[in-house]
Amino acid sequence: MNRSIIVLTGFLLISAGLMTAAYQTLFQKDLYAQEGILEKILEGEEYLQQTGDSSKSKAVSIFSELVAKNNPQYEFRIKYNLAKALENSGDKYRALEIYQSINRTNDISITEQEKLSLSLGDLLLRMNRENEGRVHLDNVLRTSTDRKIRSKVFKSLADYNYNLSQWETARKNYVLAIQEDGNYTEARIGLGRVLKKQGKDYAAFDLFDGYLEESSRMDGTDPKVESEYKSGVYEKAKTFFVSKQYFKAIEYFQKSIELGQNEEGSLYYIASSYDALGKYTEAIQTINKLLNNSVYSLDQDALFKKGTIYFKQAKYENAAAIFQVVIDNYNKNHITEKAIAWKKECLDQIQEKASIASPSDSSKPFNSKNDEDFDF
Repeated sequence: MNRSIIVLTGFLLISAGLMTAAYQTLFQKDLYAQEGILEKILEGEEYLQQTGDSSKSKAVSIFSELVAKNNPQYEFRIKYNLAKALENSGDKYRALEIYQSINRTNDISITEQEKLSLSLGDLLLRMNRENEGRVHLDNVLRTSTDRKIRSKVFKSLADYNYNLSQWETARKNYVLAIQEDGNYTEARIGLGRVLKKQGKDYAAFDLFDGYLEESSRMDGTDPKVESEYKSGVYEKAKTFFVSKQYFKAIEYFQKSIELGQNEEGSLYYIASSYDALGKYTEAIQTINKLLNNSVYSLDQDALFKKGTIYFKQAKYENAAAIFQVVIDNYNKNHITEKAIAWKKECLDQIQEKASIASPSDSSKPFNSKNDEDFDF
């Protein structure tokens, strides 16, 4: 009897051990599988943050693969990210279907619902389905206390207003977005764009400058935003120049130089603006800066302009010398042709000046270095 009990006890212990081992094996296998899925999700989310076409395609591929595996633990996260990936790739209708499918389920948290409503509302606005989009966004504003989420809602509304050229409404919504989250860079850039549209350029410059400074220290500057800002300043400066608003043009070209945008062209336009204003000393000083920089594309034009400025100042010897440099140092073109004509006019003026001078004056040698700013 005792022997039977011992055998039975041993059998039960062995069975329990085998069952425990099997459970541990299955548990470990499931744990490894979950860890593998999470790693894939994190990899896909990294691609979601990137803007290249290859990254967008990889994000779609990863989350499509994960959706097919039907993992309940990460179901919302996987489906939501797949919709985001499709949206980023331009497939708005498939993204919308997935968002709406998730929205019909009840098994998501309040935080997940707010995140979903924000994305759904934003996408509907960008598809020009304003009434539907606003329902979702208004619902988030009504119920959410998460200031970052609320900020994104206001930014979404502002973007929609901006695309409709509703500048003042867009401005107000961007301001509200920034009030909710002062570190929301995209909202600040949006506000800068609106202010430029409203003609408040220097207020916009402060916002853009702040963005460039902060982004260079953090996750990098968006090339599109940086390019738009810098080229926008330069183009606005040219607009002022063409419309003969020379002081404004000078101000904006100087700003363009600060931003590292076309220094050579900016200096030439600044010199031309000073020339048009009759500020010849400042014009010459600016031309000298241009001639001393490391770019040579406008040097011939700048030298010719320098000669014409000396001519306007009746410094004919200086002007003639400058025109001779243009003739000697550059291949024959329309500028050298003009330089030849202007040099001839300078020599005529010098000769005329000499002919009307008194004998006592003409006996004195002429000093062509009587102006301190003569500089090739």
